Amino acid sequence: MMRHTLFRRLVKDRAGNFGIITAAMLPVLLAVGGVAVDLTHVMEEKNKLQALADSATLAAAAAMADKGTMTVEEAQTLAKNFLLGPKKADIRNSGLPTAEQDAAIAKIEKDTTALATIATTSNTAASYEVSMKSAYEVPLTGLTSFVGFTTMRVSVDSKSASGREGNALSMYLALDESGSMAWDTTTVDPTNPTKQESYDCSTGWQYKTCTRTVPNYLSKMLSLKTAAAVMFAELKKADPGNELIRVGADSYDDKTKTEQKIDWGTTAVSTYVNKLPAVPDGGTDASGAMTNAVNALKAANATEKTAHDSKKNTSFERFIVLMTDGEMTGNSSSWNKTLDTKVRGICDQAKTDGIKIYTIAFMAPANGKSLLEYCSSGKAEYYYEPDDMTTLVESFGEIARKAAKTGTRLTN
Repeated sequence: MMRHTLFRRLVKDRAGNFGIITAAMLPVLLAVGGVAVDLTHVMEEKNKLQALADSATLAAAAAMADKGTMTVEEAQTLAKNFLLGPKKADIRNSGLPTAEQDAAIAKIEKDTTALATIATTSNTAASYEVSMKSAYEVPLTGLTSFVGFTTMRVSVDSKSASGREGNALSMYLALDESGSMAWDTTTVDPTNPTKQESYDCSTGWQYKTCTRTVPNYLSKMLSLKTAAAVMFAELKKADPGNELIRVGADSYDDKTKTEQKIDWGTTAVSTYVNKLPAVPDGGTDASGAMTNAVNALKAANATEKTAHDSKKNTSFERFIVLMTDGEMTGNSSSWNKTLDTKVRGICDQAKTDGIKIYTIAFMAPANGKSLLEYCSSGKAEYYYEPDDMTTLVESFGEIARKAAKTGTRLTN
């Protein structure tokens, strides 16, 4: 009897039950807490991966529009590298064992794909689209392993598009044809890399002329014509129907030359530039050409607005491209501060009127660089300082693509 009574008392006794229950539930509580922490971490990783994917597709689509010659394979590689570079760095800094880092990197490389496409509209202007997908196995804490999970997979996708049509504009080129434009660049003519040069090889009292083989460098003027041709080709790509882009030009030495008035397309201005003298001469004074550029483009002159209205271009941008290889000297060989100040004032008028100015200081001295940097609509985006023919060509091409393209946007 006594044994039954003791057993019933033991069963009814609640002392210590909370401790026993807590001990039994502790693994479950830790697992639940670990899951909550891990879910927060997983969402953060997903957001970071999505941001990387969006940045990658935007960068690749913009690069395709900016370059115009980028292949789909190059764009796809650019997008993948843009995402995988930072992600690999994160994995390497994660504190995981090296073998697990290597496995994680191999996995995300396999799970990241990019697809770039080039499309044409009815008027053959190009548009570009880059899409990508990526997935990442986010490592979970040891606490979550209580419920049987060590990683959680997150997936993202992104799509961006850009175009090189639809940006109506009027552009005016102010181009240097002063005497220094006849000088050599540092670029050898690839078709005729050498030439014969005469020199004095006299000995003693006997006068004698000899010849020697020397590099055949391209002139600055020929470099300018080549660069301008690239610009015009890029503008033509963006507006093959001659309904969006109007271009004019004026060249100068110490005098302002007859201008090529702004017209649709690039045919007239291309002819104008090709006729610039192969061996120019004279000093440097851009004030007249810049005045003509501002007068042609200023808002008070309704000519451009009327022309664009006729093509149903509801809005258009205005650009001046100012190029020189020297400094403002007038008809002398020395820098003229008064002329320099005058050109700066004309640049101020243009920018106040809303005209954007691209400037190109081609192998220019310090005073020329200072003036063109001042005249630009911003050193980072609008000022170029090429020191050889290759970079001059790249500068003109990039200006055309910047001016003519529309914005790049996420489409997902």
